[in-house]
Amino acid sequence: MERIGPLFILLFAATLALVALLSVRPVPEILVVVDAGHGGHDPGAEVSGVREKDLNLTLALLVARKAQGIRGLRVVLTRSTDTYVDLVERVKMAEALGAALYLSIHANYHRDPKVCGIETWVDTNAGQESQRLAECVQRAVVSAVGGADRGVRRQTLYLRHTSLPAALVEVGFLSCPSERKKLLDPAYQERIAEGILQGIREFLGI
Repeated sequence: MERIGPLFILLFAATLALVALLSVRPVPEILVVVDAGHGGHDPGAEVSGVREKDLNLTLALLVARKAQGIRGLRVVLTRSTDTYVDLVERVKMAEALGAALYLSIHANYHRDPKVCGIETWVDTNAGQESQRLAECVQRAVVSAVGGADRGVRRQTLYLRHTSLPAALVEVGFLSCPSERKKLLDPAYQERIAEGILQGIREFLGI
């Protein structure tokens, strides 16, 4: 029986490697813009020394970091430091980047400290896609942290300045002592970020 030479084996292996390489198709990248609400001179809610803008930024950075491991998804932040960005410029940035959606992260406040829970907002005149985005994010965050579900709500927001699917998630009430304690827990923050990311993925179908 004729023996197969080392050159033939080498060529065969190279051919297999080339076929495998050509069969790998690049995954289309979906870009989304995540906004850390407030920032800079605008601290947002302040309760017991906790500034909303800092929590928002922490969560946005976590979402961006976790998204790095998801093939085909790219998260861009409106801010990655303690700076203020004009509200309309935030959504216009998302449009200029060709984003698939815009999601703003906030923490809530209520004069009644007994009010706790998670809610997601869309503009009063938001379309079906913004409503669907809000529902996906609301459902995923509530599931991730087990918080009270205050539902998807509507009011006049700066989100009206974009035609992109856009929503604003309030991850909890800083004015609620028990919830504030959770919001400051790094493990709880991780779960919130995972929930936000899961909601985005559900909306996008990835």
